[in-house]
Order: sequence, then C-alpha cells, then structure tokens
Amino acid sequence: MKRKSFETKTLKAVDGRTITYFDGKLHSWEVPALKYPTGSDSKDEYWLYGFQYTKDEWKEQRRDRNGVSPEKNPQVKVRN
Repeated sequence: MKRKSFETKTLKAVDGRTITYFDGKLHSWEVPALKYPTGSDSKDEYWLYGFQYTKDEWKEQRRDRNGVSPEKNPQVKVRN
C-alpha cells in the first residue's frame, strides 16, 4: 500500500511559474502558491488547501493559523 506524503512540494513549470502544492491541492503558507516570473502580466495567486484567496485574505489566514495560547487569551477563564 502506497503511503501519502504530507509535505509541501514545489514544481518549476516550463513557462517559469513556480507551483506549490500539498496533498494534490494548490497550497502554501509561506509564499504564493502560483508565483509567476518577474515581468509577467499575471499576478501571483494565493491558495490554501485548494481555495483561492486575495493577498490580504491569505495574510489574515496566516495570522490566524497559530492562534493564541490559553495563558495569553483573555477569553479563556481558569476554573479553580
């Protein structure tokens, strides 16, 4: 039985694009999932788990991915 690889992979296309994917879907937390070469008319595209986002939405998702630890979160109340 073939095991699935759960790592982000990057391809370099013939036309110069850089494609980053995870589990068969366009995905990248670090860089645009579709990065076009410098001088291209196309703008970079931001994808997470196969869903496309604007740059601002993508940045917001990145900020929310780690969350706040319970010790620093004012919404979490300790019960004694």
